Amino acid sequence: MTPQLRPVAPPHVLTIAGSDSGGGAGIQADIKTASALGCYGSSVITALTAQNTLGVQGVHVVPPEFVVEQLKSLFADDLVPSAAKLGMLASPETITALGAYLASLTSRPYLVLDPVMISTSGHELLAHSAADALLSDLLPLVDLVTPNIPEAGVLMGTRPSPTTLEDVIALARELHPALKGPALLLKGGHLPVSRDAVVKFIEKEKIEAVWLAPPPIAVIADYREVIGLPEEKPDVVVDVLLDGGITLFVGPCVDTSSTHGTGCTLSAALASCYALEASMANGDKAGAPRRISHDAVRRAIKYTQTAIATAPKLGRGHGPLNHGHCAMQRVIPAPSIHDPTPFTSYLIANASEWDAYVKHPFVIALGKGTLSHEAFAHYIAQDYHYLRHYARAHAAGAAKADDMATIRALADIALHVAKESEMHVEFCASFGITRAALEALPEAATTSAYGRYVLDVALSGDILDVLVAVLSCLIGYGEVGLWLRKQVAAGEAVLEGNPYRRWMEDYAGDDFIGAVRRGIATLEERVVREMPSAPKVERLVQIFAESTRLEKAFWQMGLDQSW
Repeated sequence: MTPQLRPVAPPHVLTIAGSDSGGGAGIQADIKTASALGCYGSSVITALTAQNTLGVQGVHVVPPEFVVEQLKSLFADDLVPSAAKLGMLASPETITALGAYLASLTSRPYLVLDPVMISTSGHELLAHSAADALLSDLLPLVDLVTPNIPEAGVLMGTRPSPTTLEDVIALARELHPALKGPALLLKGGHLPVSRDAVVKFIEKEKIEAVWLAPPPIAVIADYREVIGLPEEKPDVVVDVLLDGGITLFVGPCVDTSSTHGTGCTLSAALASCYALEASMANGDKAGAPRRISHDAVRRAIKYTQTAIATAPKLGRGHGPLNHGHCAMQRVIPAPSIHDPTPFTSYLIANASEWDAYVKHPFVIALGKGTLSHEAFAHYIAQDYHYLRHYARAHAAGAAKADDMATIRALADIALHVAKESEMHVEFCASFGITRAALEALPEAATTSAYGRYVLDVALSGDILDVLVAVLSCLIGYGEVGLWLRKQVAAGEAVLEGNPYRRWMEDYAGDDFIGAVRRGIATLEERVVREMPSAPKVERLVQIFAESTRLEKAFWQMGLDQSW
């Protein structure tokens, strides 16, 4: 049987919006977004604007009857979209004409409405008088509406001034029923809030949350500082989804002036991510579910956040986003001033046992000085054996390295392995264990499992595999050292009178943390150069996660004094 050799058509996403002569917002941003996410983008233009990054200099409204004529051209059984986003609608007459045409369709695409009313520079793009037409003629047909806080106020006919997360949630809960139908995604970009406030609110109210902002990581904060970047802001941005239940999407707060077209981009991304899911589930035909999944919302927000964080600095005002960041052959974005460690952060975020590793009961007891000498001696003796496997893995990696920077980084780590080994010998001597006795002690099963795993990765994998396998230990111990130093400052750990003081000070010291910094830099530079594929990134994530799990087991082995 001869296969049917036809290309697979991408999902079709329509944008009904204004044209931005500057290219950063409107239909230009929407089509770039749809294309970047793997969809086919088409457009119905409602207005022409003369604008740049400094503002809107003029608006020419397209006659409503011609807006409808553009729609008819697409829906005349030729280029029927599976999803559409509505942006700048220009006038009450246009809204009424759009509503009438869309209501007449026997099968409507999934509709996302971005109620564009005011530009970033403060230019009014939709008269307040049009809000009534929006509520009566269009919103009953829409599946998802995405106002920001000021736009929510216009839709409600009020001027809300929320100052807390509780205020934003209350605003969303008040607005949602007034919309009479569509799901609501209330964007919180106008009111960043502290991470702690979000955590406390979630715990108190038992509300579902999707975290896109990674938790603070000490080694990454240290790395930012050493390369001259300001301390990462503790604030986050919370978008509130009401679609029967309530879900918070918590993302990083990026301090940038490159925000032109953010709302356009997000709404187009939401329509595209819905269309992609509907295409896989229903063949992109009528009858697709009318509810967008939380994963599609997460993907759309993540795409937009990365477009903001990696935006080029264009123009003298509010610059455009980097819509093509995921269209490039790069699974992990390149480092930027907003995220200098994207790959390291990605590895840690996908290592489910990271916190259990770096804040293990063994570490906590060590920091308090309450860890038994027997447990510590067992750990130190086994670590002495493990470090021999670790050194062999470095040697295997150095043989595969094809540049001096990687070779120097591995040699740097190997030097610290030698220093650690000598520190362990000295610690064991203080417990009455001689070097000869240390070497005569048998390996525990946990030591053998971890050592042989790292060595197997080093022998069978490539240089990126080796770096990820060995750096999970280096970065993790750096995180432990810096975390314990913070615990001492907070009164939760002690140095005075602590028998493990030297261990704590060595792993938080400039010498070891300097090696951690250089290791992170080498890893990030290597990933930028190699641009690993999605399957390769997944393998690296698995290596890091498994190494993290084995590190946690190593602490537990010491605590249990098990063989």
